[in-house]
Amino acid sequence: MSRVLNILVEGQTEKEFVTNLIYPYLFQNNISNVRTITIETSPGFKGGDVRYTARYKSNIQKLLRGQEDLLVTSLIDYYKLRNDFPKYEESRSLAVPEQRVSLIEQGCFEDINDKRFIPYIQLHEFEGLLFSDKKGFEQLFPDLSNSNRKELFETIEQFQNPELINDSPQTAPSVRLCKLIPNYQKPLYGNMIALENGLQSILAKCPRFRAWMEILIQRMKA
Repeated sequence: MSRVLNILVEGQTEKEFVTNLIYPYLFQNNISNVRTITIETSPGFKGGDVRYTARYKSNIQKLLRGQEDLLVTSLIDYYKLRNDFPKYEESRSLAVPEQRVSLIEQGCFEDINDKRFIPYIQLHEFEGLLFSDKKGFEQLFPDLSNSNRKELFETIEQFQNPELINDSPQTAPSVRLCKLIPNYQKPLYGNMIALENGLQSILAKCPRFRAWMEILIQRMKA
């Protein structure tokens, strides 16, 4: 049996993103045995509130108990991540966001203690990836007001690395989208924008995400 890649996600938006963009990309790299598992964080699997021991760790360990040749990874947001994650408090002393997330990922890996586990936490959240290109917004929201379009495009130009769009309650990527796009619906519009932009735009502008994809491909082919 070929090696299986299990991707644990925190909500429907992330699940559709994996299905619509990551699956085809992995398939292009001759990786087809991929499964997506959604953490039951709330009724209807709406995402958020990923508790470490009860939800994240327990799901990872359950998947790792399989006897088949497998890898387990995750796609959850750093934005509003709970402080019960390993090394979370220690990470707060670090000034650079990428270092904070990497330290928490390291803590998860050490705690679960299984080389088949590849932790990944998206900096700062999934919606940041959508700011990798203007194309999706231009195609899907042609009727945006001039002021909202201007602010949206200025944000895209300002952040050459969209993963660095910050995580405050006022300026997080998802908050910006809800502010600038009337009636923004996360699961629907998020994946439509991502599809229009294309995964190559995300890979080109989001280095942590790109490194994650490279690691998955390398480990699946090892």
